[in-house]
Amino acid sequence: MIYKSFKIVLGVVASIFIAELFGLKYSSTAGIICLISIFETRKQTYQIGLKRIGVSFFAIVLSAALYRFAGHNLYVLGLFLAIYVPLLTLLKNTENLVVGTVLASHIYSFESAGLDIIINEMALVLVGISAAWVMSIYMLDMKRDIVKAQKDTEEILRKILRNIKGQLLNQCTCEEQSDLLEKLDETISSGMNASIDNNNNYILKDNSYFIRYFQMRRQQYQVLFHMNKYLKDIYVTVEEAYKLCEFTEQLAMNLEEFNTGNELMTKAGELEEYYKISQLPKTREEFENRSVLFRYFNDIVYFIEIKQQFSGFKESL
Repeated sequence: MIYKSFKIVLGVVASIFIAELFGLKYSSTAGIICLISIFETRKQTYQIGLKRIGVSFFAIVLSAALYRFAGHNLYVLGLFLAIYVPLLTLLKNTENLVVGTVLASHIYSFESAGLDIIINEMALVLVGISAAWVMSIYMLDMKRDIVKAQKDTEEILRKILRNIKGQLLNQCTCEEQSDLLEKLDETISSGMNASIDNNNNYILKDNSYFIRYFQMRRQQYQVLFHMNKYLKDIYVTVEEAYKLCEFTEQLAMNLEEFNTGNELMTKAGELEEYYKISQLPKTREEFENRSVLFRYFNDIVYFIEIKQQFSGFKESL
C-alpha cells in the first residue's frame, strides 16, 4: 500500500510538471488522469490506459465537432453528454466517463474548438497515461507470497490427511478437521489471488502456472470437504483399515508440488488388488464398513488423479 501510494504521488507530480513544461492548459488534469490510471497490476494499467486514450480521443473529437457546428453553450455540452454517457454505458466502459466529460468541459470553457485546443486536451491524456505506464514498469515481486501460500497449503493438506488416518484407526474424532478445511480454503484463496495478480503483471508472457497450481489444490480441497461429511461417524476395524491408513500416510508424505503422483497410483493399484482378494464381509456391519472404505479409496484415487493432471500440464510448459 505504501509502495503504491509513493508511485501515485510521484506519477501525479511528474505528470503535472511535464504538462507545465510543455505549456499545456489545465496541466493539473494530467496529474488526475495519471492518478486514476495506476492499478494494482501492470496488465490492468496498460490495458485500461489504451482504452482511456481511445475513448478520450473520441470524446475530444465529438465535443469539438458539436461545439464547432452548434456553438459553445451549455446546451451543446448537454447534447454531448446525452450521446457520450449512453454510448459508454452500452460499451461497458463507464470508468472513462469522468475523463471524457472533463476534457469536453475544458473545450467548452475555452470557447474554441480549434486544432490547438484538441492537441492540448489529447496531450494531457497522453502525459497522464504515459506517467502511469512508467510508474507500472516496476512491480513488487509477489513470488514470495505465492511460495508461502503453496507451503502453507501443503502443510494443511498433510495435517488433514493424517487426521483422516487417525479417524480410520479410530484413534481420534478429529474435531479440528472442519477448522483445518476452513483454513485450507482461505489459504488457497489467498494464493490464488496473489497468483492472478502476479500473472497480470506480465503483458506478453503467460505466467499462469501458479494459477493452475491453486486450481488443482482447490479441486483437492473439494474432495476432502466431501470426504469429511461421510468420515465423521465411521467405525471400522483396524485390520480392515490398516492398509488404507498406510497409503494415506504415504500420500501425506508426497504432497509436494513436483511430485507427479505416478508412484502413488501404482501403489493404489496394488492396494485395489489386495482388497479384491481379501475375505468378503460376512455381516451387514462388515459390509457397511467395507463400503465406506471403498468409497474413501475411490476418493483418494481421484485426489491423486487431480495431481497427475496438473503434472501433465506442467510438463507441457
